[in-house]
Amino acid sequence: MSDAFSAFPDTARLWLMAFPRPLNDAEKAKLAEGFDAFRPHWKTHSTAIESGWTLLEDQIFAVVENTMGTSPSGCSIDAMLRQSIKLASILELPFLDAQSIVVRASGKLRVVAKSELEPLLQDGTLHAGTPVVDLGLLELGQLRSGMLERPLAKTWIARKYRAELESQVG
Repeated sequence: MSDAFSAFPDTARLWLMAFPRPLNDAEKAKLAEGFDAFRPHWKTHSTAIESGWTLLEDQIFAVVENTMGTSPSGCSIDAMLRQSIKLASILELPFLDAQSIVVRASGKLRVVAKSELEPLLQDGTLHAGTPVVDLGLLELGQLRSGMLERPLAKTWIARKYRAELESQVG
């Protein structure tokens, strides 16, 4: 993991947003320029937010903050999310929506539409052991402890597509 988060405790709030593909160097530079310019202006209740960010595997935008745990502000969270979405729009590369899942296949991150899950499970492309990225982590400690990826068998996908997974074994 990046040193960008080394000064933050495990309890720091975490947001994860995934791009549909890895960013190239020019896109990474635009993202850095835009978000670094925003950070000094990111405040909650007139107090600057201690924050950091990094790009995991050139594709997952991770933002942490250690200020709002004691005084959360919906407006400040909205401001960060608006800025992140604006930057993604400038890159012409919108963040993934809830209809997409990120899995690790052949050592690389792959975006799979929910509509593709059943056929990919049926043909064995995805299986119980396929790592699935959990973009819903809430604390930095979860990321540090390796919870970013979980086997497909331990996700909602396994509950929904139990028959497809069981047919792979039998």
